[in-house]
Amino acid sequence: MCAALALVVAATSSLALAVPDIARQIDATQVQTTWIVNAYALVFAALLLPIGIAADRFGRRGFLVAGLLVFAGASAVSGYLEEPAAVIALRGLAGLGAAAVMPATLSVLVDAYPPERRERAVSIWAAVSGAGAMVGLVSAGLLLDSFWWGSVQVATGIAGVVVALVCLVVVPRSSNPDLRLDPLGAVLSLLGLAGVMFAVIQGPDSGWTSAEVLVAGALGVVGLVGFVVHELRTGAPMLDVRLFSSRLLSTGSGLVFLQFVAAYAFFLLAPQWLQYLRGQSPLEAALWFLPFLLGVGPASALAPGLVERFGPGRVGASGMLAMAVALVGMGVLGPLDATLWWFAGSVVLFAFGFGLAATPGTSLIIGGLPEDRRTLSAAVNDVTREVGGALGGAIAASVLLVAYGVRVDDVQGLPSEAADRAGEGFVQAMGVAQGLPRELGARLAAAARDAFADGYMIALFIAAGVLVAGALLTAWGARRR
Repeated sequence: MCAALALVVAATSSLALAVPDIARQIDATQVQTTWIVNAYALVFAALLLPIGIAADRFGRRGFLVAGLLVFAGASAVSGYLEEPAAVIALRGLAGLGAAAVMPATLSVLVDAYPPERRERAVSIWAAVSGAGAMVGLVSAGLLLDSFWWGSVQVATGIAGVVVALVCLVVVPRSSNPDLRLDPLGAVLSLLGLAGVMFAVIQGPDSGWTSAEVLVAGALGVVGLVGFVVHELRTGAPMLDVRLFSSRLLSTGSGLVFLQFVAAYAFFLLAPQWLQYLRGQSPLEAALWFLPFLLGVGPASALAPGLVERFGPGRVGASGMLAMAVALVGMGVLGPLDATLWWFAGSVVLFAFGFGLAATPGTSLIIGGLPEDRRTLSAAVNDVTREVGGALGGAIAASVLLVAYGVRVDDVQGLPSEAADRAGEGFVQAMGVAQGLPRELGARLAAAARDAFADGYMIALFIAAGVLVAGALLTAWGARRR
């Protein structure tokens, strides 16, 4: 189960490391590379709940194996494509497969272990959910050092097939045919998340007041409101929103949601910062994330005992504050030519806080739902992670695009065609700069670097603020054990 989990988690971070190569090799703009990373997270997040319930009804093993095969096939094929729109579409299909995988991994573990050992199993699962992102980065770095960007996707596809075959043998059959599906709820949730994310990502490029952005945002809000209203009225809700009156469930969901808003922002932008501004190769950039293991491992081992002694509120809030301090440190470093060992130390602190906060969040969610809905509790945990991650990545990319656009537009003397091309992204700007007269090209290149550094710093500061707010809410919402 941890192997399957690591695989679907790594599918986001590995592509984040490959963003510079994707931009160069298939000429994808900054907006298109953002969609290549986030299309997966969007579909993943929107379909976790409906597919989780369908797995409860028809059988976890079948959905788990089928999901891994869809995930593997879509990933492998996308690695051979050179059209950004086609890659985006297959990334969404891979997200569909991943939505069948992640809820089952936790629910199988929860059923497999007795109550006295379950907390430890959950803490290991939570550690893998964080370390999986780092594994994706390092694996992608090794591949990108010798092969093209699509090699990451092909290797992911091969690994997915292998894990699917193992799951076919290991996972026991289970089903609950009495459960009812909620197709309208699934459509509304997908419409809502897709509309909001489209508006957030396209806003800086198309204009916040453009018709497509306003219409998408309005449809997203209508979809999310419609989802809540429908879930309140239907006799068989996909997610009974009344359950969130439980302080345990609402606090745990909020902790996980805000934690992953910040985490995905970091994992999306930091690999690009290391490559674009610090001149690191993909492999070198990936290796600077290895200190993550030094933080998340010990924290995840300590977390169950600390929760037992101090309660989930204090432990979860402490973890989020540690993550916030680390992001502020990395944000301050962003525009400066400081040593990368500062970055490595911040990664250790970030990982320690991540591991410390992950176990209380997951445990609060599981404790806030009935014991006979294991897959649902797992899906609630996962959907808060993935919705938070998808929005975190989208918001971070949007902040970066706004800062980048302002700086690049200030460069005087650019021909209109060159200015339009430079505004598409950092890689495009550096390419344009090489074809301009030396002084003008140098000014454009410097402006592009400064713009990326500013956007990186602002995005990390915003993520740190989100974590501080989450820490306060967690400490208050879980103030009793």
